[in-house]
Amino acid sequence: MVNNGILNLELKIVNNIEKRKIMINSVKLNTLNDKNNIKDYYKDGNKLDFLVNEDLTAKEIELINQAKDTIHIAKFSFNNPLLANLLVKKAKEGVKVRVVVDPLSSNFSPSEWNLKKYIINYLKHNNVEVVEFPFVPLENKNSENINLENKNVNSLGDLNEIKGDSNLKEYIKYQLMHAKYIVIDGKKAVVSSLNWSNRSFKNIDCGLYVEGPVIDDLEKEFWFLFKRSGGSDYEYTPRAEIVGNSKASLLIADKNFPKDSYRAAVYRAVSNAKKKILISAFVLSDPYLIKLLIRAKNRGVNIKVILDPNKSDTYDNPNYKTAKILKDNKISYRWFKPNSYSDVEFNMLHTKLMIVDDEVIVGSGNFSHKGLDVNHEVGLITNDKNILKKATDFFNNVWKNNTSLEPISLPAPTPNPPIDNPKNPSLVLNYPVS
Repeated sequence: MVNNGILNLELKIVNNIEKRKIMINSVKLNTLNDKNNIKDYYKDGNKLDFLVNEDLTAKEIELINQAKDTIHIAKFSFNNPLLANLLVKKAKEGVKVRVVVDPLSSNFSPSEWNLKKYIINYLKHNNVEVVEFPFVPLENKNSENINLENKNVNSLGDLNEIKGDSNLKEYIKYQLMHAKYIVIDGKKAVVSSLNWSNRSFKNIDCGLYVEGPVIDDLEKEFWFLFKRSGGSDYEYTPRAEIVGNSKASLLIADKNFPKDSYRAAVYRAVSNAKKKILISAFVLSDPYLIKLLIRAKNRGVNIKVILDPNKSDTYDNPNYKTAKILKDNKISYRWFKPNSYSDVEFNMLHTKLMIVDDEVIVGSGNFSHKGLDVNHEVGLITNDKNILKKATDFFNNVWKNNTSLEPISLPAPTPNPPIDNPKNPSLVLNYPVS
């Protein structure tokens, strides 16, 4: 449970970001059309690789096994026993393992919730430092209506038709720690859309493996997040080395940051697009982003969008409203075709991938108002030619082989039974280990 001390600490940290020098390299833009600043936020000297699905998981496991000093993890959802065992093994070897989780992840499934409670406490019992992101309600519980002034939303239709994010009953009321990354020894990392819940490994996810100077920014971000969530004091020491010639920049979304580099990078890229925009999206619903896509279409940019069709008893997918707007504006889109794992369970297109001309944006942030303006999200942007080719090949493969013009008919979801004490996520870290 968050007490006044934690809230005061959070505010103090936010107000002193610059003084403590733990602010990441933000996108330095005064206007969306200012293209001269692109070089200002790219860092050179990195080594990158684009990873998908099982290769993504394999790389994370490989890095954890290689760790000699520190393992820093931020995962929105974490309830996988095998990965928990691996972290405990490394902690017993003397590696400092620190984890930040979100208190509301898995709250819609009793079995997942109870497993998460056990996993987190199992980690804590075995000297893994685990902290919860602050459980603080948003000022306006209708989070999709926050800070939308001057975005001319009505030009796209009634705002009520474009939900800002998933309508999970509790999720829309709070800022989420929605990041998904691991950093090893301050030198290597994976930044992606992949959660560590059991069903996540069935989904389609993508991300970037990275070494080089941009890791220093990611370590700063982790220490800010860790302390903000009640962890130990700031211990950042730059350790990354120049290992290649790829350029990249860390992107952060957070309603408490004075500059939101994730949102700025997405808006700037689409606003300046000349030839193509490719989007593979679990959620695409941010009203202003959709407006920018319409503008890009009208100036001749080739746009393709892949949308996830999944729904549940707690999730009214906003992609269906978005699809209507895209269709009305003659923007090409298709629906991901989920694979069936049982009569009632399908996988999801969980990617948050955007390719604009010669740049690639990938990370944890959905292309929704909440993903770009509210939640704590982490991503990367790069103009590396190899990453551009791999990401484009991935998109084209899904577009050609795993999409349809209309969403497939999925069986009606089975409502989940209520969860014991769902309004007190602090139970996650106070649950007794039997």
